[in-house]
Amino acid sequence: MSTALIEPRQLKKVRNQLGYTQGRLAREAGVSQSIVAKIEAGSVDPSYSTIAAISKALSSGSRRNVRKAGDVMSSPVVGVQEHARVRECAALMKKKGFSQVPVFSGERIVGTITDSHLMDLLAAAQDPRKVLEERVADHIQPVFAIVGKDTPVDALFSLFKYLPAVLVESDEKVRGIVTKIDLMTSEAAE
Repeated sequence: MSTALIEPRQLKKVRNQLGYTQGRLAREAGVSQSIVAKIEAGSVDPSYSTIAAISKALSSGSRRNVRKAGDVMSSPVVGVQEHARVRECAALMKKKGFSQVPVFSGERIVGTITDSHLMDLLAAAQDPRKVLEERVADHIQPVFAIVGKDTPVDALFSLFKYLPAVLVESDEKVRGIVTKIDLMTSEAAE
């Protein structure tokens, strides 16, 4: 199987995306760190064998480093039962520092509640205390998107333009949740 050759002008960007230092890439490619630096600076035109070795090392690293939803999810999924009161939901969100929680009916997820939705409800209410005593089931929003545990993390970024979280499923059971903060902290850890 042949490896596609990297465009030398893209080397630094790809290396950084994989979290490689110049030294690590050089070791894995069997070249000197100075040649990697010179290629990135555009001060040398690399030989075919050098760029092929670098491309192979990057390709190998890319396959190893593909993180999946199951790697960054929080588990177990914490949520509220649909019969819970809104005040109980708000208390759970405050205690856990969550901005959203799934709503369960038994073990089945039937919807979600977000802090922004709760704020809208309270702001629109003539008596916010009455809203706090209502059942969560009266105010649930649609279920978050559900992805498989092997879904690449890169695919999740586009979902987060529209959703505050996604659920992660394995063997037809929800096993975890990925929030925006989970993605941000996983990126910082890389």
